[in-house]
Amino acid sequence: MEAPCKRRRGNDDDAGDAGDRDRLSALPDSLLREVMSHMKARQVVQTCVLVRRWRDLWRSMTCLDADQDEFATAGACIYSDHEGWERFEDFMDTLLCPGNVSIALLDTLRLHTSYRGLGGEGRRAYRWIRRDIKYHHHAGQEPGLHRGALSCNSWRLRRLHLSNLHLCNLFAEHVRSSCQSLENLELKNCNCEFPAIASGSLKSLVLKCCALKGFREITSPSLKNLFINAGYNTKYCLLVITAPAVTSMFLGVTPYNFNAGL
Repeated sequence: MEAPCKRRRGNDDDAGDAGDRDRLSALPDSLLREVMSHMKARQVVQTCVLVRRWRDLWRSMTCLDADQDEFATAGACIYSDHEGWERFEDFMDTLLCPGNVSIALLDTLRLHTSYRGLGGEGRRAYRWIRRDIKYHHHAGQEPGLHRGALSCNSWRLRRLHLSNLHLCNLFAEHVRSSCQSLENLELKNCNCEFPAIASGSLKSLVLKCCALKGFREITSPSLKNLFINAGYNTKYCLLVITAPAVTSMFLGVTPYNFNAGL
């Protein structure tokens, strides 16, 4: 019997395999960004090494899902994982530096830190949002300083989900005045140092397990869904809810007295 012939891989075969591996390059930007929108931020940035087509695409992502848990030290407790936090902090500092990703140009931002009380990390994480608020304000006044700069009243965000952050009154004021497309706001385990949330565009507001400091007012003519559960207010005060379009409401916080304009 004759021995079976071994097929040699010629240059044509190599070129064909390379083409197969690079099929992603033929996809339109809109589809690639849709794929990225279902990935965590660290994974999105790592795509830059896949093929040339993806090298800089992460800079124009429209959905940013940043999770400290991706940087956790194996076997470490979340309450003492300072090394994991430092890796996450370095990553976010680079990701959000001018010329890379701007929060103001995103459609969706999910920012999750692992533990609100770990060495003030909640406050340090909030500085990424605060810096973009201040930087983009100046970029809006001086066009050309920032890629795709908008006016200071024109953040594109439609969905904003934050976990374990310390949020000051500047945050609430920015939601009111500059996030004019914001439809979905979810705060979980956040320290909220503002007295009110007001928005002309919000459709859904969720506050889960938040520490509220003198929080007393929610005003949104477009709000349809309101969910508040398992948080607490440092001051016993009347919470006034003005939401004439609301269709679904859950209030699971007992220290409040409620007066809702429905």
